[in-house]
Amino acid sequence: MIPLSSILGRNSFECGDIASLLPLGTWAVDAGFSILQILPLNDTGIDNSPYSAISSFAIDPIYISLFSMGSSLKPRKQTLVSNQINHKRIRELKLQELRRIYDSEPSKNKSIAKDFLSKNAWAYGYVAFRVLYDDYKGAIWTEWKPEHADSNTGKAYVFAERSDEAHFYAFIQSVAFLQLKKAKEDLEEIGVFLKGDMPILTSRNSSDVWENTEFFDLSLQAGAPPDDFSADGQNWGFPVLNWPNLRKNKFRWWKERLSYLENFFHLYRIDHVIGMYRIWAIPIQETKASKGWFSPQIGASRKDFEDSGLKPEPFVELGLIYEFKEDHFIFFWDFWKSPAYQSLPEETKRVFFPLSNHNLALNEEVWRDSGEEILDALNQFSAMIPCAEDLGAVPGFVRDSLKQRELLGIDVIRWTRSLEDGSYITPEGYRKTAISVLSTHDTSLALEWWQGLSGAEKHYSEEFFFTRQGLPVPANDEEIALGLLRFAFSANSLFSIQMLQDLLYKAQYGISKNPSEHRINLPGTNNDTNWTYRFSFHIEDLIEDRELSQTLRKMIMESERA
Repeated sequence: MIPLSSILGRNSFECGDIASLLPLGTWAVDAGFSILQILPLNDTGIDNSPYSAISSFAIDPIYISLFSMGSSLKPRKQTLVSNQINHKRIRELKLQELRRIYDSEPSKNKSIAKDFLSKNAWAYGYVAFRVLYDDYKGAIWTEWKPEHADSNTGKAYVFAERSDEAHFYAFIQSVAFLQLKKAKEDLEEIGVFLKGDMPILTSRNSSDVWENTEFFDLSLQAGAPPDDFSADGQNWGFPVLNWPNLRKNKFRWWKERLSYLENFFHLYRIDHVIGMYRIWAIPIQETKASKGWFSPQIGASRKDFEDSGLKPEPFVELGLIYEFKEDHFIFFWDFWKSPAYQSLPEETKRVFFPLSNHNLALNEEVWRDSGEEILDALNQFSAMIPCAEDLGAVPGFVRDSLKQRELLGIDVIRWTRSLEDGSYITPEGYRKTAISVLSTHDTSLALEWWQGLSGAEKHYSEEFFFTRQGLPVPANDEEIALGLLRFAFSANSLFSIQMLQDLLYKAQYGISKNPSEHRINLPGTNNDTNWTYRFSFHIEDLIEDRELSQTLRKMIMESERA
């Protein structure tokens, strides 16, 4: 598993591109693998995060292979020195070269653009948005001039006055479509399946939201409630999906998304699958995620309060509850810890507190029914194999639902433990309907996690992952990496998909020297290195490393996965 931008072929320009997939697949086959997983490829505009795209359909121009188009544009340096890429610079240079190619045969390429627009309804809104997005230098569309902020008049203006720019962006998407579709077909021929990624949420500043505001609740923003890792929770800023409106047209927007993805992928990851059942929603005026609730929500009604001999208004003023819709109230997370709650008379507490859980069972029934309806629809829309990202604090009703549906989940080795005593799970105890992984793009790499162990936890981990598996306690980083990979490959899960960094056990690849420098993303931070990682070698170097591929293949054969 990799971000595609991170792995270059010798013909790539500055970052990995669509043409990187076939040689990477060739290496994968040689090493015994049959699935390549990549992060989202959506156009991120001025952002770096693939989960904060300006379109849920459009492919980012940085992934287009210029070499495949006959371009002779070369990177400044043939030797890869830095482990980071500059998205902004690469995008600008590629767009300049793509513009040169477009202008070299304007009539032919405009015809290609028009043909693409005629076959892809979403593209009209995207290219119009993209032209205006450039004009406003990435500013959110709600700050544009009124005639541009309105998608109908905005589209009319762009196609009447700026059609050349619109057709240029449509041409780019046509090129990306054809290259990625061919990559899927080429991988099929060598026995490799390509797994993509479908984010559940969409940037507030995207063509989707601009053109289809009715599908989003712009008064709310998605996030996660407080937990042991974040006292205030997480506020992602993305608008919450308006599921009632999406249901009205039978989830057409989702159907179009999946239909488009199916051109490129055999499997796909459903990002934050819990959000299909319920999602943490925070009022737009709030910055702290603790001021949110799980949506959809029944809450406690005014009648519920009055039946208990209480009026809700005093508790609203105390900041303990929030009126999320007329005469219906939610209780803020950890409200009972606040000084305002603690100062209430004990008799009031005894009556007030039970209202916080008044409709919990009914809420869970609504959430389960809602999630299953959505997932049923997604299954009907595509023949791709769905894989659910079900990490974090997963409610029991969601886990039961996913198990009943036999939907593939994810088991991260370091977190897969007994709910009873916290002990690690043996390989044969892993869910069959899951993908076993050592790391994800949002975690530290396996080696960094291991190096951070100490004391009794380190001793227990050495005993469990090595001694019990018939291996000596590891004496160096290579033995650690190989031992953890053997365990992951031997897990009972249907698939075992590993980060490429975790597969590169040899010291020559530099991962073991400082593994923290090779992670993809550190959630909750806005540092300059998130989503910019690049390997310091070319794919061809991997292909030439026979020792690496043969060692991995041998372990996979021994695990009986082959």
